[in-house]
Amino acid sequence: MRMFIRISFYIVVLTLFRGYPEAQGQELRTALAPDRTSAASISSQDIVGSDTAHTLELFLSEALRNNPRLQAAREKARSADGRVPQAAAWDDPIVGVEYFATPVTSANPFRDGMETDYFIQQMIPFPGKKGLMRDATTAAAKMEVQSAAALERKLVAEVKTSYAMIYSTQQRIRVNEENQELLEQIVESARAKYRVGVTSQGDVLKVQVELAKLQNDQSALEQELASAVSMMNALRSVSPATSVGPLVGVVLAEYPESPESASSDALESRPEIQGMRNEVEMKEADVAASRREWFPDFMVRGMYKQMMDQTDQWAAMVGINIPLAPWGVGKYTGKVEENEASLRSSEQSLLEMQNMVQAQVRDAHAKVRSGWERLDRYRETILPQAEEAFQSTLAAYQIDAADFLSLLDSYRMLQMLKMEYYMVEAEYASNLASLEQAIGRNLE
Repeated sequence: MRMFIRISFYIVVLTLFRGYPEAQGQELRTALAPDRTSAASISSQDIVGSDTAHTLELFLSEALRNNPRLQAAREKARSADGRVPQAAAWDDPIVGVEYFATPVTSANPFRDGMETDYFIQQMIPFPGKKGLMRDATTAAAKMEVQSAAALERKLVAEVKTSYAMIYSTQQRIRVNEENQELLEQIVESARAKYRVGVTSQGDVLKVQVELAKLQNDQSALEQELASAVSMMNALRSVSPATSVGPLVGVVLAEYPESPESASSDALESRPEIQGMRNEVEMKEADVAASRREWFPDFMVRGMYKQMMDQTDQWAAMVGINIPLAPWGVGKYTGKVEENEASLRSSEQSLLEMQNMVQAQVRDAHAKVRSGWERLDRYRETILPQAEEAFQSTLAAYQIDAADFLSLLDSYRMLQMLKMEYYMVEAEYASNLASLEQAIGRNLE
């Protein structure tokens, strides 16, 4: 009978308290899981090494999948999620065996002891304490999720800006090459006129100087392109020497919403604001938990007494800690005051963040609106008129109705305006990406 009791006791020890409920962190894990639906089949080999024009989505997919900074933030959030079940768990139970009244002349308590006590002991927190600790840890884990989401929005904006710079530089290189071809035609025309005495040798030399300047500009543009490609490669975590083929282009769509609507949207969508709201929730749970510390925790203990010469017995004990002891009151009151002050600080930081986000949205919105108006004027008025003026001057020069300086000035103006247009286009795309980051979502 006693052997059976011992075996049963050890079985209970091994199996007891194995069924603690798992914290509900599935929502956090789902939020951390990257979207691999479209990114799984995309690699850097799809972006380089061919003449096919590539889209922005290819670069975004690879950056979101491979960027180490983003992956580190996601792993940090997963780490925080792992602390939730730890906060909700009770302390481990304590089990033991006590050998009682063994003679000093004996070294074998199993044979000579008057009593062998088997006990199991468990600390039980006051109801609600562990729940509040779990709530605080869950809010902290959500903060890390929002931090990773904010970094993702920043990465998307950086990729879009880099993409726009690469596309703009590629187009300016194309314009430069077209201008070189055009100037070579003008050089031939000027030489032909010089041979028949219609124009001077100085005109021919001026065109050749302009051609040399274009070649210098091309070298500078190629260096600018190499820098933009290196930044894009860093964002998507590939070799800095990886080349990038021609790009499809940037999306030039007008943003129709008002700054008020965009600001209101940002207050709901911006990850940084969501994260600070989670911080306030965490501090509120901390305050409630520190106040709950005024309530006592319980200790329960069960014991089986195996007697040598008597009938076996059992015993039980229940105890509580006393948080109201005069020498320990300061520990609890100080903790409450600390957490309340921390909560007020977080609430003020949230208000400050909301003000800053609204200012950022209005600033980005103003830049996008101004950029769109500039783009519209370039496309509808400035470039068509400059092209028409150049073609008219070129035709007049070919029939000796215009001098060479007029033709050169018209050419320079058209070249400058084309270059400006592609720079304004890249600036608009960059400002649009900044507006998306300020609001906290894509605008397409």
